[in-house]
Amino acid sequence: MVSIKNVLLTTQITALEVKLDYVFLGEGQYLHIHHLNSGNRLATHKVFDAAVVHGINIRPVKNEESRHWVVGVWGQKSLALLLYKHLPGNEINSLIEERRFEDWIIDAVLEDNLSHIVLATAHNSLIRYKLQYSKDLEEQTYQGTFVESEGNCPAHEEKKDFVQWQNKSHLGFPAKTELLTWKNTRWKPDRCVLVKVDCTENCILYCGHIVLMAGNWESAVLLAGTVFSQVLIWGPWGCTDPRGRVAPMHCLSGHEGVLFSINFSAAQGLLTTTSDDRTLRMWSIIPKYPLSDTHSPPSIQVFNKEQVQRYWLDAEITEKHICYGHGARVWQSLILSSCVVSVGEDSKVCVWDQQGRLVSWWKAHDGSCVWNVAASEDEGQLVTGGGDGSVKTWSLNVTDSPKAEPLLNGPWCLTEKETPLIENEHSKVTDVSPQLLASGKDEGYKLEMLKNSEVFEDFDFEGAETIKRCTKNNSDQLPKANDFPRCVALVGVNQFLLAMDSGRLFQWHSEHATWTLVWDDPRMRKYVIMDTSSDQKKIAVGMLCGVVLIFRISNGNWEKHLEATLCQGKVFSLLWLGSDRILACGPDGDIVTWRLLEVQGSMVKERNHTLPPCKQRWVSAACIAPSTVPGGYGLICGDRAGSLHLYHQEDSVPRQSIRGIHGKNGVTSLVIHEGFIYSSGRDGCVRQLKLFDEGIQVLTVTRVSNVTWVAQVIFLQGRPLALCFHDVNLKLWNLAEDQAVVEVECGGGHRSWALHASRSEDKLVFFFVKDGIPCIFRTTLADKLMPMIKNPVNTRETMCLQTLFHVEGKTFFAMGGEDTTLRIHSVHGLESHRSLCVVRSHISNIRALCRIEWEGASNPAGLDRSVWLVSGGGRAQMKLWEVAPNYISQKNLPNAGSGHQEKVPVARSKEENTHQQEQHSQKDNTSVTCNSSREKMLSVGCREVTSHMIRTGSNKTWKSQELTFDPETRYMDANAFWITDKLAVIVLASSDGVLRVFVFSRCTEKLKLVCARACDHCLLKVVRVPIQTQHILASAGTDGRVVFWDMKSIVNWLYTPNVAVDNPPPSLELHQLAVVQSHQSGVNSLSINYHGKPTDVESYRSSLTLATGGDDNKLSVWDVIIDTSEDGLTKIAVDFLCCAIGHASQITGLEWISPNLLVSTSVDQRVIVWELCHTDTPGSATRTYLKATRSAYTGVPDVKVPYKTFSAQGFST
Repeated sequence: MVSIKNVLLTTQITALEVKLDYVFLGEGQYLHIHHLNSGNRLATHKVFDAAVVHGINIRPVKNEESRHWVVGVWGQKSLALLLYKHLPGNEINSLIEERRFEDWIIDAVLEDNLSHIVLATAHNSLIRYKLQYSKDLEEQTYQGTFVESEGNCPAHEEKKDFVQWQNKSHLGFPAKTELLTWKNTRWKPDRCVLVKVDCTENCILYCGHIVLMAGNWESAVLLAGTVFSQVLIWGPWGCTDPRGRVAPMHCLSGHEGVLFSINFSAAQGLLTTTSDDRTLRMWSIIPKYPLSDTHSPPSIQVFNKEQVQRYWLDAEITEKHICYGHGARVWQSLILSSCVVSVGEDSKVCVWDQQGRLVSWWKAHDGSCVWNVAASEDEGQLVTGGGDGSVKTWSLNVTDSPKAEPLLNGPWCLTEKETPLIENEHSKVTDVSPQLLASGKDEGYKLEMLKNSEVFEDFDFEGAETIKRCTKNNSDQLPKANDFPRCVALVGVNQFLLAMDSGRLFQWHSEHATWTLVWDDPRMRKYVIMDTSSDQKKIAVGMLCGVVLIFRISNGNWEKHLEATLCQGKVFSLLWLGSDRILACGPDGDIVTWRLLEVQGSMVKERNHTLPPCKQRWVSAACIAPSTVPGGYGLICGDRAGSLHLYHQEDSVPRQSIRGIHGKNGVTSLVIHEGFIYSSGRDGCVRQLKLFDEGIQVLTVTRVSNVTWVAQVIFLQGRPLALCFHDVNLKLWNLAEDQAVVEVECGGGHRSWALHASRSEDKLVFFFVKDGIPCIFRTTLADKLMPMIKNPVNTRETMCLQTLFHVEGKTFFAMGGEDTTLRIHSVHGLESHRSLCVVRSHISNIRALCRIEWEGASNPAGLDRSVWLVSGGGRAQMKLWEVAPNYISQKNLPNAGSGHQEKVPVARSKEENTHQQEQHSQKDNTSVTCNSSREKMLSVGCREVTSHMIRTGSNKTWKSQELTFDPETRYMDANAFWITDKLAVIVLASSDGVLRVFVFSRCTEKLKLVCARACDHCLLKVVRVPIQTQHILASAGTDGRVVFWDMKSIVNWLYTPNVAVDNPPPSLELHQLAVVQSHQSGVNSLSINYHGKPTDVESYRSSLTLATGGDDNKLSVWDVIIDTSEDGLTKIAVDFLCCAIGHASQITGLEWISPNLLVSTSVDQRVIVWELCHTDTPGSATRTYLKATRSAYTGVPDVKVPYKTFSAQGFST
């Protein structure tokens, strides 16, 4: 018996509501309930069979504290009622199963007594529907709630009377008094429909909003958005015409497009509408008879129907504001107490104040539509649901727009006449005044401002009481009027160090707004570089003379720990490689690593390395990766020429150099996270690398949108963030979601700066110099990195999917689509979908994905578990990837087991001449900490091996004029298989009607086009006939034909010993074997079922069953016989078996799941399982036909090809 069960559905979010700490969301036919703060899924329920959830209305059973809610769910023409109980066990029970109506439902609201629900339909009608709960379910769920509630509250008595009445008359209430008489006899009347009222304006509604200000039918008002760009306001109690239709009380005009949503707030007297004209409009409602209780909380507002009717009849409604801020259609709005929020097709979330001004906006769902928006009850969090299938939370603290704070009136601003007397290292200079405040042992000693003839007093850092005095003539000891900050460093979130051009080192105490002189050294004049250790306890200061000073913090104060000469000459770069190892780069690329012995107070030289020659020959970034050499280490250095160099422990010269990997402007950071190396540079890219036995391999390249200077990569709770400079702004960019997290104006990247981010302290601090003035930017992180309730899939249309491997019960698969990204996901059941990797490498859409399959049942090489993946799509671009499961062991991670709960990402200070510094091995507690019972975590590694384009283009097109191919050529489908363990064949079907054959060499990791066969029409599909001893292809196109091709000449050439792949002979071609006219128009799907087993020794004749599906909604089955009896010749005979039309739209996918079972998918969102049956009739030939054995509706619109994940365990669409 065949059954179809939905394991995982991920599609666009079409409904969203928030109650207390719970998020109710509609996705396809399902209702899911998640926790607002953690994002955990608490419960899920299939509401409809073949309808999509469009709206949710929630009412408490007793009170909000009981956390028992009645949930009304509607979508299309269906309505259902559910009961959610938080305790015990987060249960969802069905109170009323799916009810179908004759018209589309656009809004539904439960009455306060939960006995009726009011519906608005698409033909401008209102329906009052009586809710009849099943008796036994009613006794189970409602006993002890509103039936047995205490007190004599009229509302409670009304609920009790309703339940008692319902028990007595479950089905037999008088029809003549309560049942609506239906004139439309084609629709079976529903006895629960009590009243149906139509409006005199009988038009189509695109949206509607029901308002029950008194909580019952008598006060119902419908705010209807028509197709004519008007808002009609009417209620069932209004004035009627002779036909019983109600005339609208108000008609609001102003929009220039179809209305998509209407919202209303009685407390603010505000109505908002959104439309196709890209505007949000605010309407002011001024009632002649105001409601006395509009400013009370909505939960306790009490109105009577007379008040409500007078409110609407005599109200004056005027257009208040027209808000322009969206670049596309605006789907929905939300009225809050302090602002109005709108979301739309352009992926924007716009926040407006009550005066219609745009307060804030951001891109929410990576370019995908934002369909829904809701807010927490305290209005502190905003929840959005998008077309990418994700649900995200955002902070509504829009009034907090932090800006950089300049530190004025510092010690560098003092002239010689204002120079104070400094007693010891505890002396401070306030930010408010240049007067010096003393905190030394002699409390009676008062500091005074010096005159021109007075002396200057300094202190000694070694603790002696020596006082240096100098006269006015010794002016080099005095701060100059032209002194300026040269370099900054940041330790933690509240200790700021500033090195002056005069050689002074100051510390700024943010708590007391005071400056402290830490050190004064003439060797630090005119040049200094600083870097902070990873443990946030030490700083290193490098000078022109090659001397490095190490300062450490003790009891809140800085003290010099040691001094050493690390270079013979200028220290060009100084980088911490951890908490006790430091790298110094001197003249001529001389690299020295030193070990810090804190107890002895000394430094030990470890290794010497030499940087290859380049224009600016010093290290700009460095990190230490676990080496594959036993007992050694791998030092990776990036230089100012954009190259990466790998050194092993005993190497003086690099073992491997990757020249210009980040362009010509330099590598800016190197960081290690979960066993991978991440590099950034001034080419606007972030590269993921990994260290293997043979050296460094580049896995993926991610280009940050509209940015050319990526200064650093940090990780917070597993989220990769890029620190970027764009124009005069600093941006903290979320690489996974491709959006800005924080943005601040700083003047650009050519300055000294430092950054510290800590999720545990909920702070991000940016310290920089602008126009000779140090500035501090502070902001919180909790409201910038809000938890994601549900992970996204694809931001736009998904075009292809390919399963990769199965590990530990999890299925890993890759997806590609119109958003040009390659995404890798894992899934294990309904609730464990995880997005693992997003690769932004294709320049156009991805339409084809396939694995390079092995000839046998398994990998003959048996070397690894890697999967070779081919992706192709727009601009005739093809890429080859190597994807493998990656186990992360906690003990092998850098700095693992240090006892720190969180490794805080820190950006080191930058100096204008030396720029970029090293990033340390770091990780976040939540992303790499493993359970004690399980030391390994499963991730995935994706490496871009090679790429190919038919036409790469030229930046200087005016220099040559030549006839080129169609630039819009797209790869529509792909198929690939290994010929040997080193050579693979990749076949691509193109939109220009050319079938292209490439050869991939695993040794050289290069692609070569060896054959191209032109056809007459666009090719849509290409598959390989599954016969091991034969290499036959089948292609299908828009002409409705299936063509079989023999690629024997190509395979025989590849079997040649020592074959030169780079030099293919011109005789290679695809030989046409047979043509089948299977459809009248395009063939969208093609599946072949081989009747033999894969391990059988093939005979001369092979039997296949071919199934095709096309745009004509027809499914055809053919019998194919392949005969190779004659020497060197292959013949194919094709016989028609049967056809079937079982779908209402184009067939998009076919897949054989057994010798006689076929699965088909279509645009009509149905998945059908067909059985190929044979009937023997005496005296006649055997009759073959297709019989539909099982059909299921899927919530995914425009279903593509089904992909079989296991031959016997299931398939995915």
